[in-house]
Amino acid sequence: MVSGLNFLAVLDDNFFNEHIFETAEKLDGTAEIIWFRFKNYNNIHYKLNKIRKIVKKSILTLSSDYVLAEKYGFDGIHLNKNTIKDYNTFKPASSLITGYSSHSAAEIDNIKADYYTLSPIFDTPKPYNVNQLGIIDYDKTKKVFALGGINLENLEIIKKHFYGFAGIRIVQDIIKHHNL
Repeated sequence: MVSGLNFLAVLDDNFFNEHIFETAEKLDGTAEIIWFRFKNYNNIHYKLNKIRKIVKKSILTLSSDYVLAEKYGFDGIHLNKNTIKDYNTFKPASSLITGYSSHSAAEIDNIKADYYTLSPIFDTPKPYNVNQLGIIDYDKTKKVFALGGINLENLEIIKKHFYGFAGIRIVQDIIKHHNL
């Protein structure tokens, strides 16, 4: 936990590249959830095996691929609108916790998951236009992590409206700020 907030660290293999394992080690126990997000299957079995060995204290989730999540002993799976339907047929036989990437409050209300990311809350650097949602007062009985443009300066406002926060770029700020 950081600044009295629940923190979901998004470890994107394209963003962190060769520093992903070092970053995971620094965040283990600081982040409530570490979401390993990959888009490149090169060396994926090595990466999954190694990150599972590193992360012992935080909940470890994997993007979309529930077969690999089960095979490598991940705690959960993080889904999106393209992967939720396939997973729902698999879920009854699975003990994985479920995260879901939502882009509206309606999605959170209509999709059953253990936790959600809601994005983009604020402007975030992308090669395309991003329609930010802004602050949404969400029922804190649901684990909704604000994602998109979150930084150390806007954490107090996030704390008032969301269960916690998530991010990729803020991971670096947290490591620096907390001397991890």
